[in-house]
Amino acid sequence: MFYTLAIYCALAVFGVGLLYKMSGWFRFQIGTGPGETTMSTRVAAVLKGLSGVLFSPRLMILIRVFFRDVLLQLRILEKDRLRWIMHMLIFTGFMFLFFTHALDRIIATPLADRYYLKLNPFLIVPGLMVLAGIALAVYRRFVLKVPRLKTGPMDRYALTLLAVIMLSGIAMELTKLTSYEYYQFFWNIHVPACLLGLAYLPFSKMLHVFTTPASLLANGVMNEHSAAANVMTRQVMELDACTRCCTCSLHCSVAVAGDSLGNDLILPSERMAFLKDYIAGKQLSPRGLAAIQQGVYLCTNCDRCTVVCPAGINLRDLWFRVREEMILRGQAVPLTLTPLSFYRGLRQRELAPDQYAEPPRKAQQALGGDAARLRQPEQTIALAPADGGFGLSAALSGRAATFASCFTCENCSTVCPVAGNYDDPREHLDLLPHQIIRSLVLGLEDLAMGSKMLWYCLTCYQCQEHCPQGVKVTDIFYELKNLAAQKAARTSVPAVSGERAAH
Repeated sequence: MFYTLAIYCALAVFGVGLLYKMSGWFRFQIGTGPGETTMSTRVAAVLKGLSGVLFSPRLMILIRVFFRDVLLQLRILEKDRLRWIMHMLIFTGFMFLFFTHALDRIIATPLADRYYLKLNPFLIVPGLMVLAGIALAVYRRFVLKVPRLKTGPMDRYALTLLAVIMLSGIAMELTKLTSYEYYQFFWNIHVPACLLGLAYLPFSKMLHVFTTPASLLANGVMNEHSAAANVMTRQVMELDACTRCCTCSLHCSVAVAGDSLGNDLILPSERMAFLKDYIAGKQLSPRGLAAIQQGVYLCTNCDRCTVVCPAGINLRDLWFRVREEMILRGQAVPLTLTPLSFYRGLRQRELAPDQYAEPPRKAQQALGGDAARLRQPEQTIALAPADGGFGLSAALSGRAATFASCFTCENCSTVCPVAGNYDDPREHLDLLPHQIIRSLVLGLEDLAMGSKMLWYCLTCYQCQEHCPQGVKVTDIFYELKNLAAQKAARTSVPAVSGERAAH
């Protein structure tokens, strides 16, 4: 009676937990979307998309992904053979036991109701396979110490619980004919451990048994034309599909920056765990939010994490949406906007015009300061340097000191492709390259660092290569932008007061 009640309780917890997790896929969203979308709308969009796949040629893609990436897990084999062996041992052994042992009354018994062995190899061999997989997992984590692979409490709980289930199950099978006392002893361990594992599964890392195949299948058939509501649902689900195998972090191009800055949240696998709390609206400390911002903004969009992810997670789009949301919530980090601006420019068509233009405008305003002289073109500027100290500070670099040789021949402005892109470049750029250099000579800080030209520069080096005086125009622009960023960082207040951070 007690164990019957325990079974129903474990099943109830498992079912409620699974439904709660799945409802989160439709309740939350990452980044900006097509506006308010109800849960029912997103469920309907998923059903519509699924039916569209099942009755189209994309069904063949779905079947191919199922056999290649889900059953055979060839994406893992391509990256790490030892890890693939570990996964296949655990996966095949566990699934065989689940269908033929845990569900024996539903599957095994109707097929072979009179089949019974004193020592059942169909239980012992799969159990040993799972144990061998667990041993390999422990070896990789604690002996081999795979780079970037981190072991948290969730990993220890899952490995320990699985090992207890398998060891007690094998011991039951080995003692059932020799000692009822020992058999009962191991039964009292095995059954509660199985029920605990069943109830714990939706809230543990083991949930990826369901979510990782779903992520692989969804990403196999979805593309840029997929419904926006389905993209939102898939991206939330991908957070549960992540196994934190750290393959993405191992190939991350800015992982070395994480080592240098002492910020683990720069690594994509660590950011994935943090994002679960972020989208759920959980309280985040200012330090934690600043750390995740640094990781998200330092991303170079090299796409390596997406290519190597064995769970098929589209990390590239995930980071793009998170950054857009942070920008809209006023949580931008100006000092790293340059690489982000470039990537946003490439994906400009995916954003609303106002949404795209507002962050660069705010960033330029924050970095350029109040360039009052730009709004007063009729004002006469004195020939004597207005701020000799500024000119001196800007010339700290030997290459930047070459600005003193400029005699305003305008060659740099003539060859500049940015200036050549406009019929009236002064209207769009405020100043031309030679005017910025001249402002530097005159010590006009607001003009030198406040014009749009400085930030629109493509760093093509055409100006520098064509300067007859050897002025390092592009290098000077770099140093001016660094000075502007340092000045903005000194005067700005950390932006951690977003809606979610305030919870």
